[in-house]
Order: sequence, then structure tokens, then C-alpha cells
Amino acid sequence: MRRQESILDDVFLQPWFLSLEIANAVRNLIPASHHHKMRAYFEDYGCMKCGKSGVRYGSNGMCKSCVQSVKLKILFAVKRRWNPAEHETSPRTFNRVAQARALLADLRGRQ
Repeated sequence: MRRQESILDDVFLQPWFLSLEIANAVRNLIPASHHHKMRAYFEDYGCMKCGKSGVRYGSNGMCKSCVQSVKLKILFAVKRRWNPAEHETSPRTFNRVAQARALLADLRGRQ
């Protein structure tokens, strides 16, 4: 599981919510110099979002805190616009939520 999280972090701000297989393929296409330039920016100027220096690096020129904040905002933005009827190959997390709602729908009125 940690390997998958690492790969998805590495391709963060690439095409969103990818399967592990696709994330690997995208990561293999991106030259190492691309990853290094973002880290170099962070080391020279601090976080691209908040400007702090001397904090833990996350990815894409941002500190760990800002990366987590941006990821959550992206997740919520996509989730607000996501319609399960339009996406048969939708992200696994959203499918689980939709499936859970469907399975529990008949229990709503029993409270």
C-alpha cells in the first residue's frame, strides 16, 4: 500500500485519480528532471503555495501541509461534480460510497 501512495504522490497534479497501473505508466513517462526542478524550486524559494521555508517538502514545489490541503480541495471539487451514472470506470473510492448508499438506502426510513 505504501508503494501505491508513493506513486500517486509522485504523479500528483498529473491526470487525477489514476489506478496504480496508469499511475506507473504516467510516472515512467515523466523525466526525472521534472521532479527535480520542483524540489529545487522549493529548496530555493520555499513552498509555492504558502511561501514557508524550513518545512517538510511534500511534492510539486509545495510543503507537506499545502499538498494535503490542495489534494483535499481537488477531491472535494471532483466529488461535488461526480455523477456515478456518467462514469462506469470511476474512481474506486466514489464507487464504494455509491455502493454503500445503494445498499443502505432501505434502512433510512427505519430510524
